[in-house]
Amino acid sequence: MRPSGDVQAVRRPIALLAVAIGAYAVLAVIAYWPVMPLDASRLPIPLGAGAGDPAQMSWFLAWTPFALGHGHNPFFTNYIDFPLGANLASNTSVPLLGLLCAPVTFALGPIASFNLLMRIALAGSATSMFLVSRRWVNWWPAAFAAGLLYGFGSYMTFESSVHLDLAFMAIPPVLLWCLDELFVTRARSPVKVGILLGLLCAAQLLIDPEMLMFCGIMAVVGLIFLALTHSHEVVACIRATATGLLCACACFGAVAGYPIWYFLAGPRRIPHGIQPAGTIAGFHVDLLRPVLTSIPHLTDASGYLGAPLLVGLVALAVLWRRLGVIRFAVVCACTAFVLSLGPRLTVDGHSLAIWLPEALFEHVPVLVDLEPVRVTGIEMLFLAVILAVGLDRTRTSMLERARAARTASSRPGEPRARGMGSRIRSDPSLQSLGVLALLIVAFVPVLDQLPVVSEHSVTAPGLTASLARSVPDGGVVLAFPYPRAHEDEPMLWQAVDEMSFRLVGGYALVPGTTGHGRYYVAQGPDLAKLSSLLTAAGGAAGVSLVSACHSLGTVVRAYGADALVVRTRTGAIRTRGIGLLSKLLGPPTVSFKAGVAWYDLPGRKPTPSCRAVS
Repeated sequence: MRPSGDVQAVRRPIALLAVAIGAYAVLAVIAYWPVMPLDASRLPIPLGAGAGDPAQMSWFLAWTPFALGHGHNPFFTNYIDFPLGANLASNTSVPLLGLLCAPVTFALGPIASFNLLMRIALAGSATSMFLVSRRWVNWWPAAFAAGLLYGFGSYMTFESSVHLDLAFMAIPPVLLWCLDELFVTRARSPVKVGILLGLLCAAQLLIDPEMLMFCGIMAVVGLIFLALTHSHEVVACIRATATGLLCACACFGAVAGYPIWYFLAGPRRIPHGIQPAGTIAGFHVDLLRPVLTSIPHLTDASGYLGAPLLVGLVALAVLWRRLGVIRFAVVCACTAFVLSLGPRLTVDGHSLAIWLPEALFEHVPVLVDLEPVRVTGIEMLFLAVILAVGLDRTRTSMLERARAARTASSRPGEPRARGMGSRIRSDPSLQSLGVLALLIVAFVPVLDQLPVVSEHSVTAPGLTASLARSVPDGGVVLAFPYPRAHEDEPMLWQAVDEMSFRLVGGYALVPGTTGHGRYYVAQGPDLAKLSSLLTAAGGAAGVSLVSACHSLGTVVRAYGADALVVRTRTGAIRTRGIGLLSKLLGPPTVSFKAGVAWYDLPGRKPTPSCRAVS
């Protein structure tokens, strides 16, 4: 028997959704090819250039399940930057993603979790946009194109090379759906929509607070626009949405209240601006970025569209400017683009003395830490809405004209047109194919950025296993070069080794001496001297063995260090560092490609050289 019409009606949307998700998933895998989604040894940044943000994010993914399983506070740790520790509510510690991916972390390790979540971020964000776009469009290729632009546009392809928290953008489209339902459509219970809105905002906070702030800013802009264009409905709207907004605030506060409090008043909080002074200035978009992939002094490609797609979006916005959803999306997209330009206008890499609205954020707490370039993620959301609605309405208009042309040609006495132009005008299938062909051409510059990054091996299994066996549980490891933003490979050793030891130094935002954040705890005098002796090109010049022995003894006692590791370095620097430590501590306990280690520092007797100078 053939299925009934109702069953067919249900199956078709499910089939379309499956096709869309499958296509997005394939593209997400291609974006990192040939590395597989569950690879447990490779990250986007090669080890020789420093593991950087991917290593830090892998550590965060390992920390949340470890902390919850061992009774630690997930928003504070002294397993890095020992002994002071770091306030993780002030960092992009993605506790929600760490919790959701805990089974993968336990089974395969945090690097596998990072790689899997990166693919899910791309495919999930695109799917979310696809589903939300179906609210306004009937033609599924239009919704698919919206998901493609949002999930695989320049913002996502750049952020998905290093920043998991910023690439996981599945929630903002659903926030837009909630606000549209609450303030515009009002077809569902405001209480249910409000609860969903509050929970989604809390979830976004636990993934990336900065993106939640940008969503809030754009929500305010959008609501002001609606109030100005529908002023006669403002009072009725407030009455209708008040209950939903109260439910949203209550749910948000219940879930996000503690992390917010910990950010504002917890130990090791950062009182005067999270980002180090002067950091924000370089993270902005150039005025020509939408059409230029390469601009002097700017490495972030976020905001690039390509000329064909930009022209197409402008044409659709002008053609359907009378539609309320198009006007709303255009206002929000343009506002986001202006904010992304930063406090001063930059054109083709040249900064001009023209102040922009984002400069106002420089004097507002919390907002001062927002990096302007990242609002392009929200800009892409509204551009995707313009693309979806514009394509859908264009196709609908073509169908209506084709129907009218067929009706006119079928009237008695009317001459039949035989030209190709007449055939195209009367054939909706040819018109749809033409639109799709133009769309493919427009997307070529965008998808040309795939794959987004090449990944390289960053694990050190031999050294990691050795540390796990030889360092007491919860012991302290000194690693040189001193772990910081681009020297954070020891954090990977910790994460892969299930946090079996603590680390002096690390990559996390911590309070600096001026109250602004900095990316690592500053080294004390003796630790800085020892670090320079072991890793700097001219570190040993003019330094006596007496001074080196004193610095080493002071550092080991001050931190209660159990092990010391000199990470891989080649040539004279490596030879000199190992030679110096061998004079002070004796021969290394173990030597691997990734590093040389000395264990049981408290139990080691001073070498004759060290005793002679003590």
